[in-house]
Amino acid sequence: MKSLKQIVLLALIGLTGLCATAQETAYADVMNRKVAALDSLPPTEYVALATEFSRIAAVSGADWHAAYYAAYCRIIPALGDPSEADRLSSEAETMLTLAESLGGDRSEIACLRSMVATARLLVNPQERWQTYGMESSRQLAIAMQANPENPRAYYLQAQSLLYTPAQFGGGKDKALPLAQKAVACYPPATVSPAYAPHWGERQARRLLSQCQAE
Repeated sequence: MKSLKQIVLLALIGLTGLCATAQETAYADVMNRKVAALDSLPPTEYVALATEFSRIAAVSGADWHAAYYAAYCRIIPALGDPSEADRLSSEAETMLTLAESLGGDRSEIACLRSMVATARLLVNPQERWQTYGMESSRQLAIAMQANPENPRAYYLQAQSLLYTPAQFGGGKDKALPLAQKAVACYPPATVSPAYAPHWGERQARRLLSQCQAE
């Protein structure tokens, strides 16, 4: 009888492992498809995709990536539409808090928090600069400290400096070395897993060209 119990127990453990593996595979498949769509969809369609990532995050268990992308897909439209920026930024911050609670990459999350602060700043730059400008810079400092090789942190810093007037410490000459660092930090091969954060290389190369232009 003891042997039979052991056999049943081992069988149940095996079935549990198979179910967990199947769930992980299904999650990876969905995430790979959704993240790949980001490379082809216009930002105007990101909000709809954000809702899908939020649903995935609600059932994904311990992985932080779905919550991260649910935030990212709200931040990009927020940057382009000041009338919706505060609402979308608040929703993005909720998802970033979830990603943090799931042990998400500190550097990547800080990059998105910097972008959230920038989106809020753009609603009213004159009134919000002191609060959100400082917060955006603070988050980028956190991102660089947490991972000195994160290309997105350098890209965002270079972008900020490029569009900051020279009398306030910005300009092409200040942005150029950071844009070069950003491009150099992008890996030559695909990331693993394929849905890990990897956005920004195309934008960083475009920014570098702008910095190098006469």
